[in-house]
Amino acid sequence: MKLIPWNCFNEIEAYTTTSYKQERILDMSYNNSLPYDTVLENRQLLAKQLNTDLTHMVATFQQHTTHFIQVSSQDGGRGMLNRDDAFIGYDAMYTKDKDLWLWTFHADCCPVLLYCRDQKIIAAIHSGWKGTVGEIVGKVAKHLIDKENCHPHFLYAYIGPSINKENFEAKDDIIDLVKQMSFDTSSFYTKKENDAYLLDSKGLINQQLLELGVPQNNITISPYCTIENKELFFSYRRDKSPHRNITLIRLKSHSE
Repeated sequence: MKLIPWNCFNEIEAYTTTSYKQERILDMSYNNSLPYDTVLENRQLLAKQLNTDLTHMVATFQQHTTHFIQVSSQDGGRGMLNRDDAFIGYDAMYTKDKDLWLWTFHADCCPVLLYCRDQKIIAAIHSGWKGTVGEIVGKVAKHLIDKENCHPHFLYAYIGPSINKENFEAKDDIIDLVKQMSFDTSSFYTKKENDAYLLDSKGLINQQLLELGVPQNNITISPYCTIENKELFFSYRRDKSPHRNITLIRLKSHSE
């Protein structure tokens, strides 16, 4: 399958999956949109392509929260064969352990990866509009800075393929929450003639990191829009697709 890499440093490996291989739907989510066996096979194909197996991968059951959890190699395999043993209600994970792939599911929502180079910690975050206005990325990054001794200048971020501003139409219910965020958000939404707004969710996530002292040069913002790139990504807003791509990251072992 085609994988879109985040080329950051040699000691980490990170990708976003794409939606199709020839006619095969490469859905990675157990949400009953495809038969269970098909999704499991897709996951196994991905693991094989990455020269690993599902016991070295971990996923949460995302519920649009701002909750996050530290995981370890002992958690490898959780959420891989089914949802029953996944960490429920967490939309972000971080780990210090090597050879453990952290997954985040997304369609139009924004996947965000973090790498603390000084402390060798990685994180995978799901930031839909609820997570974005709740500042989940900022909360995870602040925790890593305050509790895990990560220096902001050594914190690197990838804001992955998701809906771009020109396609993200939001109404007052969302914009009212955007206005309540912890920093000035007025430059991240533009009012249209139909009483709707265009919302820059990638920009809001980027600003959360800047507010914590992460240098702009450390932040990579994917140019890909999930709505515009129909040949690459699933999109709920575009075609009500129930399918999900994933963005994932791991710390490499010392021997590589």
